[in-house]
Amino acid sequence: MPKPSGMLALDYPTPNYQAIVSDCPFDFDINSLSSIDLQSDCFFSLSYPSMKAKVYMSYFDLQQHNIDDLIKDFNDRLIDHTRQQARIQESSYESTEQQKYGRFFEITANAPSNLHYMVTDQKNHFISGLLFFSATPNYDSLYPAVQYIKNDLRQLTESLTWR
Repeated sequence: MPKPSGMLALDYPTPNYQAIVSDCPFDFDINSLSSIDLQSDCFFSLSYPSMKAKVYMSYFDLQQHNIDDLIKDFNDRLIDHTRQQARIQESSYESTEQQKYGRFFEITANAPSNLHYMVTDQKNHFISGLLFFSATPNYDSLYPAVQYIKNDLRQLTESLTWR
């Protein structure tokens, strides 16, 4: 008797967030499933070993960098990772009282990076990030992991405090 077709079901644990305090001009929460690697100049990466995923994050001091140039570079990188047939879903986060403005871009195709992210206070700080998997790009298979990490980045944004 032939087996019926099945779908891959990936279940991830409920996130448990912990505060990260560093020498950088910001603090935030990360999922305990991930680990952080803080590099020089406040560049860092969040690794998800069980998903073979890594989010590369870059920090820029807006006293030394032009925000318009950073946004242009971000948009250029987004276009580089997008094919013509790909669709980009954008969502945003805004907290004017805490001076946090974030944007999430999800590429719904087999792209090198399916998730692009940025958050800024528009005066002093700018953080951008890219999600990469150590796997052949297949959006349908990676979709659950992309959504899980996207929720983690939303929590990171909500918990982010500038110093």
